[in-house]
Amino acid sequence: MLEVTKPEEITNIADISSMPKAELHIHLEGAPRWQKVREVWHRHKGIVLPESPFWYEQSFRFANFEEFRLLFRDYIHPWLQTPSGYNELIRDVFDAFIEQNIRYVELDFYVPLVERVGASLDRVLALLEEEVERARSHGTIIRMFAGLNRNEGAESASYWVQKVISEKIISGFDLHGSEFGWPADIFKEAFAPVFATGKKVKVHAGEMTGPETIRAAVEGLGVKQIGHGTSAIQDPDVVELLRDRQILVEMCPTSNERLANVSSYQDHPILALDAAGVAVTVNSDDPTWFGLNLTEEMVRLMCERGVTVADLGRWTRNAFEGAIVEEETRSAFLTELDEWLVNLATK
Repeated sequence: MLEVTKPEEITNIADISSMPKAELHIHLEGAPRWQKVREVWHRHKGIVLPESPFWYEQSFRFANFEEFRLLFRDYIHPWLQTPSGYNELIRDVFDAFIEQNIRYVELDFYVPLVERVGASLDRVLALLEEEVERARSHGTIIRMFAGLNRNEGAESASYWVQKVISEKIISGFDLHGSEFGWPADIFKEAFAPVFATGKKVKVHAGEMTGPETIRAAVEGLGVKQIGHGTSAIQDPDVVELLRDRQILVEMCPTSNERLANVSSYQDHPILALDAAGVAVTVNSDDPTWFGLNLTEEMVRLMCERGVTVADLGRWTRNAFEGAIVEEETRSAFLTELDEWLVNLATK
């Protein structure tokens, strides 16, 4: 993992590790811990991967989105093609959530990939159901989102919506992939059945392109939750749109830095959008490739951007407020967070 320095006011990383957290933007296939990837490659393939991959180096930046995307093909797809691949990957990712004391997760998994690697979709959905229940027994609620690649078009999106919308384990759909030439509003018909059922639709927007793609997602498609959204800061009207419509924005600072979608970590707009009244949240996106899990991302924000525990508490509260849970559960999450903040302040 990337090296992060502990801020002076936090004497132990466990202080942040113990914080009851929420993560709204993370991809299953980009979330196994590197030590697990190394272990399965050695066991399945007899290949010894480096203890720390080159993309964890502090100065590393991906040349483009394609270079990043190929890491999934090269390191994750071969693993998922083994008989135990999905079992192992899902278990490791869920264990990481539990160990970080993440109370609520919205986890994107790329549904079309399951069949492409020769796995059974029914079996993977059953595995997810089992692991979701196991995580719940440890106090972590995980909602599964069917991830769809916008580059495969609206017809493909419609096919997958119809195929899995009735699955109980599916809480919603997440549109991702390269934004260029694929505004979210062209998927309006494909996602109409999802809105009709009351399940959630969210969209990666304004990460690779300008604020116009955020507007297309909010006004054109009607989503209430945006992944990344970094370019919103370029247009005061879009910032106002996000604030006034109470759109939840899933921000991923290290991801945006590593993919060069922001000029630097220091220039990431999370603080500016928060100050403007936008409901931002902190997320890790793909910790396998970006080198930081949610806890470590929070610590990095404290070290390098001067973020306070109160800021982290406010952003976590935003996530809990938008969670797909009963009001009793939401209230319990918020109470636990408030108690943690009070206890930390009195140490």
